[in-house]
Amino acid sequence: MVRHMFLPFYSKERGPPRIRMQVAGVKGKRFYKIVAANQRDPRDGKHMEVLGSYAPCTPSGVEELRLRFSRIKFWLAAGAAFNSKMGGLLGNAGLVPLPPPMFGWRTKARYTLLESVMQKQEKLRENQLREYFKTAEPVVYRQVSEDRDDIEQEGEKKEERIRKILR
Repeated sequence: MVRHMFLPFYSKERGPPRIRMQVAGVKGKRFYKIVAANQRDPRDGKHMEVLGSYAPCTPSGVEELRLRFSRIKFWLAAGAAFNSKMGGLLGNAGLVPLPPPMFGWRTKARYTLLESVMQKQEKLRENQLREYFKTAEPVVYRQVSEDRDDIEQEGEKKEERIRKILR
């Protein structure tokens, strides 16, 4: 949704504004200009405004991110979209919330580890309950919905018995 105030930045031919990166520099020493451009403009073509720069590989070995916060806030208010890489950079700068981490094969081992830890904790809890109640039978957890079903079934059985007696 484009507000009336920002209509000059929306073009029917070129699409809505986007915050994206333009490639600059020489081979091996690339850096990116963070710009506001229309959606259908070429990657390294014209842009409306330069909002900052990002150098992933500097001579010191430290990533360098420079942003014009006030102008980025303006373009975000204007409804400018951005891709996932820009979302991560803007999230690290504190302008937008960081996206949630992706779940994939690399993180699957972590989730299986957490699942095994939870199973161990559940077994430990079950052993503690068994020791407390001094039972050899496995501990069964019943949910409220199961209890309600049992109560309803018992109520129906009582009603059937009463009907048989009254006949």
